[in-house]
Amino acid sequence: MNQSDIYKLSGRLGYEPQNISPLKLEASGREYYRIQLADNKTVVLCYLDPKAGSHTKFIQLSNHLLKSNISSPKLIDYDESIGVTIQEDLGDKSLIDIDILNSKNGIYLDESIKLLAQLQSSSIPQLTSMNDSSILGQMNKMENIFLSKFLDSSLGNQLNELTEITLEKLHQQPWMNCHFDFERRNLHINKNNEICVIDYQDLCHGPVGIDLAGILVDHYQIYPKEKILEKLNIYNQAMQLDISASDAFEWLRWGGIQRGMRILGTLADIYITNGRSFRLKDLIQILDNLHDLIPSKYKVLKESISSEVKPRLISRIDSL
Repeated sequence: MNQSDIYKLSGRLGYEPQNISPLKLEASGREYYRIQLADNKTVVLCYLDPKAGSHTKFIQLSNHLLKSNISSPKLIDYDESIGVTIQEDLGDKSLIDIDILNSKNGIYLDESIKLLAQLQSSSIPQLTSMNDSSILGQMNKMENIFLSKFLDSSLGNQLNELTEITLEKLHQQPWMNCHFDFERRNLHINKNNEICVIDYQDLCHGPVGIDLAGILVDHYQIYPKEKILEKLNIYNQAMQLDISASDAFEWLRWGGIQRGMRILGTLADIYITNGRSFRLKDLIQILDNLHDLIPSKYKVLKESISSEVKPRLISRIDSL
């Protein structure tokens, strides 16, 4: 989208931009722009090609989160026919821009955990639930896309065994509201210094470990195991769970394995299909995280990932 297109789309909703600044392009295909208006106020325009998807679910969820006092951007206006929403501008400060392990910033991670607990336990109507087919399909993207198509490699039966046990373990943990991408990039700090969740259009009913992994198994910064357990204690308190941090870590482990396999395949697919390379640099850390989450009894698989897949991935990225 160029600026002329954004001016036209803004005008369709009655907004006359004085300035337009691109913000980000998401893996979902959503494009975000900051629109400065005549009174120096700013709003965020989100565009999604109506042929590629719909804002309907995002609009419904925005209204629910507002009524439930869950911190999120206020939805100001929208026109689904042209693929545009106008949202409150939360500013540029997301948790990805913060050294989250610095002691003075620890409160932000604590508050994120509490926000997750609030989101998971909210009564949200008409949410679709993840099913075995979708869970397996997402994990199989690692073998079918990331390994086969992107790296010209395979882990075959080793990965099939992990996939089957992951599905079993996911069914053994609680299922609640699942943001599906509850990570620091999607947590912004507003002008009142409150943490707000964004990009919740994929919210569904699923295993709690997926979002726990999203916030505590970071794509960009490694958290010490003791730090993760400390934050899981905060989660248990917020959810009023009578379990240990180690028990919650097992939820996170298997949710993180599912999440890691899915994201490796998804980001590789975005590059193969659309030529978008903006997230390929994250694949190495995501693969490392997956390796670390896989239990030690899967020794052969872990060795294959570290000695075969990772070197091949580094070489592939360096060649682009």
